[in-house]
Parts: sequence; structure tokens; C-alpha cells
Amino acid sequence: MAGLSDFEFFKILIPGMYEEALRLPTKFGEILGARRDLKLRLTGGEMMPLWDVEVFVDEKNGDMYLHKGWKKFARAHDLRKGYMLVFRYDDDGRGDLVVTVFDLTTCRKEYLHAGAGGGGNTNPGAGGGRSLPIAEPSHFAVTLRQCNLEAKQNQYLNVPVEFQDAHGYVRRRRVELQMGGRSWMVNLKRSKRLLGDRSSFKYGWHQFCVDNGLKVGDVCFFRVIREGSRCGDDDEDEEWEPEEEDDEHVLKVEVRKKNGTFVS
Repeated sequence: MAGLSDFEFFKILIPGMYEEALRLPTKFGEILGARRDLKLRLTGGEMMPLWDVEVFVDEKNGDMYLHKGWKKFARAHDLRKGYMLVFRYDDDGRGDLVVTVFDLTTCRKEYLHAGAGGGGNTNPGAGGGRSLPIAEPSHFAVTLRQCNLEAKQNQYLNVPVEFQDAHGYVRRRRVELQMGGRSWMVNLKRSKRLLGDRSSFKYGWHQFCVDNGLKVGDVCFFRVIREGSRCGDDDEDEEWEPEEEDDEHVLKVEVRKKNGTFVS
């Protein structure tokens, strides 16, 4: 589109001004004209997933916003207050709006594309399943203790805070664990704590332990192979629908037994 080639602008995410929609700069809106649909993708090349986003125009003042589709993009990439986003219009072919994310460290936030790590499917803009970027850290390890292997109703496994925050566990209801060619659905439980909520594997974790013969002292290695979408159970005004298969958050599990052998 004439005038938009390599056009760049940045936005700093301010609470209350980015969660539902993101206002576009007036100059960009003027050049965009009557176009009402855009495709967003992260910096990283044309193989990065595409996200369809509609442009909304406020008839009262003429302001233009990234609206329908923006909220899903923001959640999937765990965008937070204080982050700076740099947008560049890529007029080479499809005319994507390429997004570079800088987090609170002032450094670029790195995402591992699921397709590059073997856990992805297809481009969401191509009509197939989703292939969402995998946030870092993408793995963690836990040495099992007795509290992780108590009676069924008491079993739990705490998820490291850095990991739960990176993957938006506060907005997830469950995860899928994969091991030995099988899969287990495990519900997440959130506990309110003074220093912040803590997520843990709860219902379904017991069955995973039993089926795989896990014992105290075994070390479990968890690695994200599909990020999945992030359902907002904190959104009281939205009706929640069960995730489709490609929307599940999937962790591949490997276990090092006390005798040093590995099971995967």
C-alpha cells in the first residue's frame, strides 16, 4: 500500500489503554485509509504465525484502534503494562504489521516459535490449527517430594513462579502432559499468597504419577512443545468455551529415576 511501506511507530502499554484495544497513531491511521483488516506477526520472518486483527474507528473523534483480534494477540504473547511495542508495516507481499516486543528489562522479549521446536502445527491465518510462539523459559525441572505423591486428594506440584508467569497460568485452566506416547489432562489450581498467586498441577496429576510409577526422588523435566491459547477465566463478561485440540498448552515430560535411568 502506497505510503505504508516500512512505516514504523511504537506504543508503550499503559494500564487501561491496551487490554481490549490499542489506539493507532493518527498519522498511521490517515495513511491506512479505509482499510479495516490487518495481519499481525512477531519479528522473525514470514513463517511466524499471523493474527487477524480488525481496525475500529471511533466515529466521534476519528481515532482508530486495533480491536477485534487484538486481545487474543496480546494474551498469547503475554503483553504487560510498561512493555514497549514497535510496529513496522511490511509491504513485501501480504502487507503484515510486524511487531517487536520490549519487556521491562528494556530488552527485546524473545519468543520461540513452536513450529521451529517441533511442537507447532500450521499458520493460524492459513485456516489450519494454531502455531503460537512459545515464551521463555520453556522448561523446568522438579525433584519429587512426598507432598507431590500424597493421597489422591492431597497431591499437587507447584509450578515455578517464573515459568507460570511467562506462560500465563493465571489465565489457564489446565495443561496437557505428554509422556511415552500418552497424554494426561491436568487441571491448574491457583493459590492466593502474599507475594503473588501460585499455580500448581492438581486434578489429574495423581493419575499421571500412578500411570508412570513416579516415586520420591525422581526428577521430572517439563518442556513446552505447544503454547496454546490463554483462556481468560478472569474475564467475567466473556463466555468461556472449551479449548480446541490445537489450543491446549502441552508439556513434554521426561523423568530421571533415582537409579539414573531416563523415561520419556
